[in-house]
Amino acid sequence: MKCTVIHGSPRRGNTWEVLNIAKDEMRKYGEFEFKDIELGKENIPHCNGCFLCIYKGEDKCPHREKINYIVKEIEDSDFIIITSPTYSMQVSGLLKTFIDHMSYNFHRPKFFKKKALVITTTAGAGHKASSKYIRDILYYWGFNFVEIMPIAYRAMVLSNKNVEKIKDISSRFSKNILSEKLNKPKIKYIFMYNLWRRFGEEPLEYGDADHRYWKNSGLSKHVYHPDINIGVWRGLVGKAAYNIVGMGDKK
Repeated sequence: MKCTVIHGSPRRGNTWEVLNIAKDEMRKYGEFEFKDIELGKENIPHCNGCFLCIYKGEDKCPHREKINYIVKEIEDSDFIIITSPTYSMQVSGLLKTFIDHMSYNFHRPKFFKKKALVITTTAGAGHKASSKYIRDILYYWGFNFVEIMPIAYRAMVLSNKNVEKIKDISSRFSKNILSEKLNKPKIKYIFMYNLWRRFGEEPLEYGDADHRYWKNSGLSKHVYHPDINIGVWRGLVGKAAYNIVGMGDKK
């Protein structure tokens, strides 16, 4: 199985060490192939905030040559790993720059059958909040399951407790990947899916990228991706959210 690693550190330090321990543990459970993309080597410019990716389409991003191949690697992978050191209580600037360029995925979620492992490290604090932040981002992009691995790295050598934690989480994640089980999304993600589904019904005056996506993918007809069994209750919530947003538009 193919995994794309988005390494959000400018160096191969503590976060890289945790990543490699996780990789070694995962290899015990299956034939996993890892492709490392080190953002520190990609020279991705800061997002301009031009909204072209959202209004006109991601192919209109002025930095598309730096971003598109990474997106293609994610699309071609069975699952991904995202890593980041914790700087000033949050993810690294490198990773945030990449996330900013992927903002159109909030409007047009698509990774419904993919899973992810998030690794964050710190010498102080903020690693848990950083992991949860990345996890939320991925769920809003459509990811089916996200496991987090926040590690407090407060010495020159990882403690035995942390090594065991890394192995335990890697083992659990590997088994989830191999099970091929698709999980039911939480209510808030279904709500946001239907919000953007409703907003994508009509093209906007300044761009029709959302409209084209929802129409051409066929997802405009579904309260969630048709291959994900969300159950009756979640389905009703999704329909209600879609209708409520529609009522607001009419007013």
